[in-house]
Amino acid sequence: MNNFSHKASLDEQRVAASEARFRALVTATSDVIYSLSADWKIMHELDGRGFLKDAQEPTTDWMLDNIYPEDLKMVKEAISDAIAEKKIFQLEHRVLRADRTPGWTFSRAVPILNDQGEIIEWFGTASDITGRKQAEEALKETRARSDQQKRLYETVLSSIPDLMYVFDLNYRFSYANDALITMLGRNWNEIIGKRLHENGYAPWHAEMHEREFDQIKTTKQPIRGEVSFSHASLGPRVYDYILMPVFDEQGEVEAIAGATRDITERKQWEDSLAQSSVKLQTLNEELAATNEELEASNEELIHTNKAFALVNQNLTKAHQKIEEDQVAYHLAISAANFGTWHLNSVTLEFIADNRLKELYGFHPEEPFSIEQALMQIDGEYRDFVKAKVENAMFHGGDYDITYPVIGMHDKRLRWLCAIGNLKMDPSGTFSAFTGVIMDITEQHLSAAEIKRAEENLRMAIDAAGLGTFYINVQDRSLKASPKVKEFFGFPLEAEVSYYEAINQIHPDYQLEAAAVFESAITNHSRLDIEYPIIGYQDGKIRWIRGIGEIQQADDGDYLAGVLHEITEQKLNEIRKNDFIGMVSHELRTPLTSMKGYIQLLQIRLKNQQDNFIDVALKKANAQVTKMTSMINGFLNISMLESGKITLDQETFDLATLVKEIEDEVVATLGSHKFVFEPIQSNLVNADRNKITQVIHNLIANAVKYSPLGTTIHVACSLHNNTAKVSVKDQGIGIKQEDLTKVFQRYYRVEGLHMNSTSGFGIGLYLCAEIIGWHKGAIWAESTLGEGSTFTFTLPGVGG
Repeated sequence: MNNFSHKASLDEQRVAASEARFRALVTATSDVIYSLSADWKIMHELDGRGFLKDAQEPTTDWMLDNIYPEDLKMVKEAISDAIAEKKIFQLEHRVLRADRTPGWTFSRAVPILNDQGEIIEWFGTASDITGRKQAEEALKETRARSDQQKRLYETVLSSIPDLMYVFDLNYRFSYANDALITMLGRNWNEIIGKRLHENGYAPWHAEMHEREFDQIKTTKQPIRGEVSFSHASLGPRVYDYILMPVFDEQGEVEAIAGATRDITERKQWEDSLAQSSVKLQTLNEELAATNEELEASNEELIHTNKAFALVNQNLTKAHQKIEEDQVAYHLAISAANFGTWHLNSVTLEFIADNRLKELYGFHPEEPFSIEQALMQIDGEYRDFVKAKVENAMFHGGDYDITYPVIGMHDKRLRWLCAIGNLKMDPSGTFSAFTGVIMDITEQHLSAAEIKRAEENLRMAIDAAGLGTFYINVQDRSLKASPKVKEFFGFPLEAEVSYYEAINQIHPDYQLEAAAVFESAITNHSRLDIEYPIIGYQDGKIRWIRGIGEIQQADDGDYLAGVLHEITEQKLNEIRKNDFIGMVSHELRTPLTSMKGYIQLLQIRLKNQQDNFIDVALKKANAQVTKMTSMINGFLNISMLESGKITLDQETFDLATLVKEIEDEVVATLGSHKFVFEPIQSNLVNADRNKITQVIHNLIANAVKYSPLGTTIHVACSLHNNTAKVSVKDQGIGIKQEDLTKVFQRYYRVEGLHMNSTSGFGIGLYLCAEIIGWHKGAIWAESTLGEGSTFTFTLPGVGG
């Protein structure tokens, strides 16, 4: 045989072996399975599992049948890269599902190489991640929309104006409050998404504001002004407005927020006052020049006095309105418990209310200057605050700062937030700097406390010898603490991948542990697992326990958790189980012989009239049976904890099994009355012997803890394809705080009534373990002194 034929034969053998492994993988997994030629042109087989279109025969059209058209280029590039580098192909991409609707999959294919390192075939799996991708996109969109709305509305609401609105960078309304909608005489849908001229603004008016928007985008500074506009129901009005930039997380302008106040009445008062002043001046000049004429024109003087009275009346109304506005303003400030201040930008005259003095630790009657205020600020922040004040006053900069102060008299530390802005005089010159200050001590200290708690947690984790890890759900990238690297035997400076860590798990546990991690990542379930690892450098075997859960972060979801070493505890547990198993095996042989001799004696002495010997042998036989049951329980525990127990599952009718147990119990247990409820056919796939053991154990417990002659109810039913078995007694009952503990290993409820009841507390533990292995549930319900009900469920067969 030549070398070529020999090579071909070897390749065929490898392909046959690979196909065998492929078949095994198909049977073991629920994912889509496929196999491809070395160049990916021919798909030999594809088991779509209802997610993708099946391919029972080799096909070359598999890409067109399964890959979403817009992702073809990306998939082909990834395939070319995997072939060129002979590496594992893995990619998330869109597919055409079996019903031809778009879906998402995570595909992973492994190259099969011959002895020359050449690829001869690819085996792969594809997981349906459509639900996760849809949830991620929805969550991302919701977060983005929520963050944007939050920034926009918080900026608008901070202005506290009558009319509030927001424009996007294309001059379109993205928000308008009810007052603005009423003013325009339109509804929300007619306004939102439209530009100014589309909402009734005159061309000059719309163009003026759009130029202001452009200026704000360039300078990132607010703009303030006055403008006339016609109200939908009130007619022409005069408005004072301020336009402010809204910044994104990068400090760029992403929207324009505005606040507008109707100042028509104020302007009318100002005009009236100005006109009245001019008129009075004219009258005085006329009075001085034509005094004799005025004295002769008494009637005209009367008219003039009436006009003067009217002017005074208007002046009085104007002053009353100003006073009302001031009262409303001070009431709002007082309700919010803010301190207020006023600083003249020319004279530097500083005016502060009593609340502001209180925040700085001064008494209400004491004088309070800007210099005194600065002196009470913590020295580390004093220059910063002073610079902010000067920048706002002389350069129009923003003034929204947080800083600590020490009270003048009470020496109390307070964290304050100060917000201020400049005011213009009638000439348009900035003449005053006003603002408010609020006490945010509680909020600031709470944030600091959270930061300290996080630091204490990190210190506690380090002190406890715990390692921390973060696994990215999207790409499986791993962030491992130095302690985790130490557990796995990796150099502390090394970058460790998720798959490198999995490779260090002991081969006997590797597949099971990897499946548990993947299940926690994929299903967002809690992780709690124990497994041994082999050190990468030292080869040392260590047992560790991993606990974790999914956490959300700005850059994606992570499986976050801790690892701690349990080698000593695990080895002690293994040694203990080995000892229990060995001793139990050694004890079973003499007990079996003893039971045989006792039964033989009972047969030999059956016709004897010695009642004492008959009773003694019955008691001895009962005690040997009880001890055998205990030893079998210990053996089962040893097998459970060493992982040697196996389930011999089969499909059987649970109703038939319960009926068999009923016949046996009624025939052998005459101490209590048994009521077995009517049972319907109930198919389950389980280990028949072990489920029999569970039911017998629950009935034995009911007999043990119930007075003689009381009734024990046994029921079996089917609900939503779940089989349910319950045993109810009229016994001593269990305290509520003990209900969750009775299934723990070696746990026995404390109490006077327990002194005469034998047992080691392993029966219910074994029941819980057996039901858990069957993916079922078991629980207890009880009222102290009235009895208990023990129930377990098993998955049914069928739908």
